[in-house]
Amino acid sequence: MEMERKGRLWTIGEVVAHLRARFPEVTPSKLRYWEKAGLIRPRRTHGGHRLYCPEDVERLALILNLRARHRLPLSAVRALVDRLEEEPALNLGALEALFAVLQEVEGQEETTFSVEEAAQRAGISVEQIRRLEALGLLPDGERDGERRYTWEDVALMRVVRDLEAMGVTCANLSFYVRLARSQARHDVSLYLPLVADSLEDAERIGRFRELHRLIQALIGLLYRKYVRRILRRRWLGRAARRVAS
Repeated sequence: MEMERKGRLWTIGEVVAHLRARFPEVTPSKLRYWEKAGLIRPRRTHGGHRLYCPEDVERLALILNLRARHRLPLSAVRALVDRLEEEPALNLGALEALFAVLQEVEGQEETTFSVEEAAQRAGISVEQIRRLEALGLLPDGERDGERRYTWEDVALMRVVRDLEAMGVTCANLSFYVRLARSQARHDVSLYLPLVADSLEDAERIGRFRELHRLIQALIGLLYRKYVRRILRRRWLGRAARRVAS
């Protein structure tokens, strides 16, 4: 099917039939929505029918992969796909391997919930979810124009719920949002150049897994060291003030 259509334009029905083998969730309406969102720009016949070239089909497959497997929002998908077209040498294989390492809930990534369903599963209110979103504690939940929530989102909601029950406010947690965002940017810029496209997928994943393990070990050890140092200084300061008084 691929080879016989390689040199000609595809109709929207042919594109959907071709991609559905790998991505059962693809539909004509989804392709039309992505066109409105600026992710794809098919040609048009005089009668207004959409026609897709082979490069369009490859772009759609990449979009579906980033959406279905990695739950990236449309804004991030558009930016990444555009950059891949501008910089073909960008290490997409390494990016895929990094996503694979960071995927924690295998087999559940396709399940999403409405805000009411997510609130019920997390044991919080819809108003609390909106507050978490406003503070940046629930990023990347939009899916094809509708706000949806994953198991990972629900787990995050439950953690925040338990922290609030201990007296930690959402305002206190905004620091960790900035910290996580900053570390994510730094780690991706660090990891991607270290894994060559020439490596097999299993080798890439193995190398990223080891890099991720070592970085997390470094952060944990440094965190404990600095907590001890801060507590020691506070304790010594108090002891000194008691002696002085």
